[in-house]
Amino acid sequence: MLIEAPNAMAGIHIAEAMQIPIFRAFTMPWTKTRAHPHAFMVPKTKRGGLYNYGSHALFQHAYWQGTSGLVNAWRQEKLRLGPTTFGQMQQERIPFLYNFSHHVVSTPLDWDPWIKITGYWFLDEGGSSYTPPAALTDFIAKARLDGKKLVYIGFGSIVIDDAPAFTQKIVEAVLKADVRCVLSKGWSNRLETAPTEDAPSLPDAIFAIDKAPHDWLFGQMDAAVHHGGAGTTGASVRAGIPTIIKPFFGDQWFFGQRVEDLGIGVTIHNIDVDNLAAALVEVTTSRRILSRAKELGERVRSVSLPCSVCDFSILICA
Repeated sequence: MLIEAPNAMAGIHIAEAMQIPIFRAFTMPWTKTRAHPHAFMVPKTKRGGLYNYGSHALFQHAYWQGTSGLVNAWRQEKLRLGPTTFGQMQQERIPFLYNFSHHVVSTPLDWDPWIKITGYWFLDEGGSSYTPPAALTDFIAKARLDGKKLVYIGFGSIVIDDAPAFTQKIVEAVLKADVRCVLSKGWSNRLETAPTEDAPSLPDAIFAIDKAPHDWLFGQMDAAVHHGGAGTTGASVRAGIPTIIKPFFGDQWFFGQRVEDLGIGVTIHNIDVDNLAAALVEVTTSRRILSRAKELGERVRSVSLPCSVCDFSILICA
């Protein structure tokens, strides 16, 4: 059996050449439906079922048109197969596994029965083998002692044009909201877009980290601010904490919309001091958002199926 992400493109053709079954698996919706738009074509305002279904069809055909020449050449030269077409591949007939929660994205009524939402697949990285730095646990303990809300802010591998200015906005927003912040700065000097000496100094209210397992770290936080990637969104949902999403591209807009629709956080389109500070205050004080985030986290954690794969422990959560 072969399991591939659909954007890998090669799997369906390799399975054909080897004459073996194929499944597809992905972190974001890729199957046509009237329930929601394609994850890469989310409009700023909702446009209804016709747009949603059409966005999937348009994306799939455009994706194939952009790659079909290379794919068919590769099929003939490497796999010894004849050329194929979009229709001949019958991609809608391939069984599909979606590794997000049906509590976050419910199964559309117009999906075929071989399209399944399985629940999140989490790597249990923050278990007994992880020991957080003492400075980090001391920072968390002091925030609790001072009665301050704790928030995580990080944007993964996103490339920021002016990282020092971006960081300065975060610093000012954290101070204005009067919260404590664990800041993951993995994005700030990516590709060396800005010299390190230009980075603003961080006040005592902010503790910078390179990395930490989300399953441990988010459990210590009152809210999370991130880019809205499928995995990071799943981690904050699982932790039961409110989420602020600043999307940059791709499926991040889709999950930002889901966070707002579920009432577990907010999406901001631009990072500036005032709107980030306002969002931080809202998600750490709104009883509605806090209770909904907590309830959703409990639902996602309610079904947990541990299994061993190599040296990792994977948790499949509803």
